[in-house]
Amino acid sequence: MDFFFYIAVIVGMYYLYEAYNSKKKYKIKERELRVEEKRIELEKLRLEKGLSSSETQEVEATKEER
Repeated sequence: MDFFFYIAVIVGMYYLYEAYNSKKKYKIKERELRVEEKRIELEKLRLEKGLSSSETQEVEATKEER
Protein backbone atom coordinates (compact mmCIF):
# COMPACT_ATOMS: atom_id res chain seq x y z
CA MET A 1 0.00 0.00 0.00
CA ASP A 2 2.78 2.44 0.85
CA PHE A 3 4.55 1.77 -2.43
CA PHE A 4 1.48 2.68 -4.50
CA PHE A 5 0.93 5.81 -2.42
CA TYR A 6 4.45 7.06 -3.17
CA ILE A 7 4.06 6.25 -6.85
CA ALA A 8 0.78 8.21 -6.91
CA VAL A 9 2.43 11.19 -5.18
CA ILE A 10 5.36 11.14 -7.61
CA VAL A 11 3.07 10.93 -10.63
CA GLY A 12 0.95 13.79 -9.25
CA MET A 13 4.02 15.95 -8.73
CA TYR A 14 5.16 15.17 -12.27
CA TYR A 15 1.81 16.30 -13.70
CA LEU A 16 1.91 19.50 -11.65
CA TYR A 17 5.43 20.24 -12.90
CA GLU A 18 4.44 19.65 -16.52
CA ALA A 19 1.40 21.92 -16.11
CA TYR A 20 3.67 24.62 -14.67
CA ASN A 21 6.06 24.33 -17.62
CA SER A 22 3.18 24.46 -20.08
CA LYS A 23 1.80 27.58 -18.42
CA LYS A 24 5.23 29.21 -18.48
CA LYS A 25 5.67 28.52 -22.20
CA TYR A 26 2.19 29.87 -22.89
CA LYS A 27 2.94 33.11 -21.02
CA ILE A 28 6.22 33.59 -22.89
CA LYS A 29 4.53 33.04 -26.24
CA GLU A 30 1.77 35.47 -25.25
CA ARG A 31 4.34 38.16 -24.39
CA GLU A 32 6.17 37.61 -27.68
CA LEU A 33 2.91 38.07 -29.58
CA ARG A 34 2.15 41.29 -27.68
CA VAL A 35 5.59 42.69 -28.53
CA GLU A 36 5.13 41.73 -32.18
CA GLU A 37 1.70 43.39 -32.22
CA LYS A 38 3.13 46.61 -30.77
CA ARG A 39 5.97 46.56 -33.28
CA ILE A 40 3.47 46.26 -36.13
CA GLU A 41 1.36 49.11 -34.71
CA LEU A 42 4.47 51.29 -34.48
CA GLU A 43 5.36 50.50 -38.08
CA LYS A 44 1.80 51.43 -39.14
CA LEU A 45 2.12 54.77 -37.36
CA ARG A 46 5.41 55.45 -39.09
CA LEU A 47 3.91 54.64 -42.46
CA GLU A 48 0.88 56.85 -41.77
CA LYS A 49 3.19 59.75 -40.99
CA GLY A 50 5.03 59.13 -44.25
CA LEU A 51 8.32 58.03 -42.78
CA SER A 52 9.85 54.86 -44.08
CA SER A 53 12.19 52.85 -41.90
CA SER A 54 15.25 54.08 -43.84
CA GLU A 55 14.22 57.70 -43.26
CA THR A 56 13.76 57.09 -39.56
CA GLN A 57 17.22 55.56 -39.38
CA GLU A 58 18.63 58.66 -41.09
CA VAL A 59 16.81 60.92 -38.62
CA GLU A 60 18.14 58.89 -35.70
CA ALA A 61 21.66 59.04 -37.14
CA THR A 62 21.52 62.84 -37.41
CA LYS A 63 20.28 63.06 -33.81
CA GLU A 64 23.24 60.99 -32.65
CA GLU A 65 25.71 63.24 -34.49
CA ARG A 66 24.54 66.29 -32.50
